[in-house]
This record gives sequence, structure tokens and C-alpha cells, in this order.
Amino acid sequence: MKAGAFTGSVRGGRALLDVASTRAEPIPFYGELGSLNPVFVTPAAVAARGPAIAEGYVGSFTLGTGQFCTKPGLLFLPAGHGLEERLAELVRATAPAGMLNDRIRAGHTHERDRLEGLGPIRTLVPGGDDPAGVAPTLLATTAKELLADPDPVLQECFGPTSIVVEYDGPDEMLAAAAAFGGNLTATVHAEDADAPALPPLLDALRDRAGRLVYNGWPTGVAVAWAMHHGGPYPATTASIHTSVGVSAVRRFLRPVCYQNTPQALLPEALRDGNPLGVPRRVDGVLER
Repeated sequence: MKAGAFTGSVRGGRALLDVASTRAEPIPFYGELGSLNPVFVTPAAVAARGPAIAEGYVGSFTLGTGQFCTKPGLLFLPAGHGLEERLAELVRATAPAGMLNDRIRAGHTHERDRLEGLGPIRTLVPGGDDPAGVAPTLLATTAKELLADPDPVLQECFGPTSIVVEYDGPDEMLAAAAAFGGNLTATVHAEDADAPALPPLLDALRDRAGRLVYNGWPTGVAVAWAMHHGGPYPATTASIHTSVGVSAVRRFLRPVCYQNTPQALLPEALRDGNPLGVPRRVDGVLER
């Protein structure tokens, strides 16, 4: 083995990272571990399209029974947003569905129950497990309560559970963004009028996420050159690499430089007139 890739829990991924790093010949380990994928909504966005944001959020966090690694785990809404009833209706209307296996289902149940038992957490829509599958759960708290003791709340619940967090003003929203560790994604819903005030928030999220989503939802992952599906630890163990997109193959390639090597001794792909379209120099001009 010369490299390893993994998608799973923080605990399991960290154990494999330690094994890979302490081998007699250490190898790269590309672990995708845990992510909360927070979503921040400005007052102007709520006023302009609050119901649509509510529908997009519920659709995103319940997609695939909440088993997407980019599932939004927390939705930050301004005080007085007025969307609580609509969010609850949408969650109740989402049918129970199966999870990948019994261990993942049991893990979700355990973490959901732990979150519901926290003092700062209110249950807006209780989920539950039945023979038809797992029903989604919607929880709520405030940014003030979260910031008072963030660690118990900021733990990934892999499955159809998410938390609505009400913040009071831009300073509290920014403080909440700064409380996060590494994430795969961070999302902002805003309007054009918000642009002058957004840079501090975007800067804070850029330092904590591998992909910033603007007026969209993070569960849309395109397999393209521009996609980056990674992020600071614990989202991944190798934040400069992506596990989705065309450039993901680079994790398993090792660069080699052939310095002053004659054409006849180069690999075929590097020779002049090669069939792979590698650039070459002709009379000082780089051609393809």
C-alpha cells in the first residue's frame, strides 16, 4: 500500500491516520471524517425568500435520510425570523426512510438522543425510529446558548437531524461562525444589499471550510475540475486535496521530474509528438 482513502467517523478516521503515520514506511492517508456544514441566513434573505429557504434547507438535510457528508447540520436564522412553524410543517411532511445499515442507524439514534437531552436544545419536531425507517428530527437553540458551551452542540449527527439556531445581530452571527472547527462546506444566504457587511463572515468561513456555497445548498456536489470536496481537520486529514471531482485522482499520483533526460529515455507520454496532448516547446513557443 502506498496511500489510503477513507470516509467515515472522526474516531475511526483518526485511528487509521495514526496507523498510516506510524508505519515503518509512512503513507499518505486521505481521511474524510466529520462535518457540520453550517448555513447562515441574513435578515434580508429571510425577508426576500424565507419560505424558499425553509424548503431548501429541509430538502437538503433530509436528502438520503440525512446521510450526505455535506448535510447542513445547523441553520442560523436571525431573531424574529418567523419560519419556525413552516420548518416544522416541512419536516413533519417528510416520510421516514431507511438508513445504510443498522450500525449507522443506531449511531444516529444515540447522537440524536444526546442532543435532545442537552439543556439548551428544544425539540421542534421529534423524529423517531419505526419499521418504515427513521423520521427526521428538528431541534432548536439560540446562538447565545450555543456560544456559552459550543462543544456539546457542535458534534456531527450523521442522519436526518438538524438544529435551527437563532442569532441576535451580525456580531453574534460572526461569533457563531468562529466557533466552528473544520468543515467540508459553509453556506451563506444573502441579498445584494448585504454585500458590504459580508466579508468578515466569508473570511471566517473560508478559514473553516473547503467549499463556500452562496445562495445554494451544500448537498449539490458537482464532479468537475473546479470542485473541492475537502476542508480543515476534522473534515479531512489532507485539506489541500479533494475526494470528489476530476482532480481527486491526484491523491494517488506521485510527481516525478525527469531533469535533462534524453527524449528516447522519457516515458512515452512526455516525449515530443506524444498522443496525450502534453505541451511541448517548438522554437521557444509552447504548443499543444
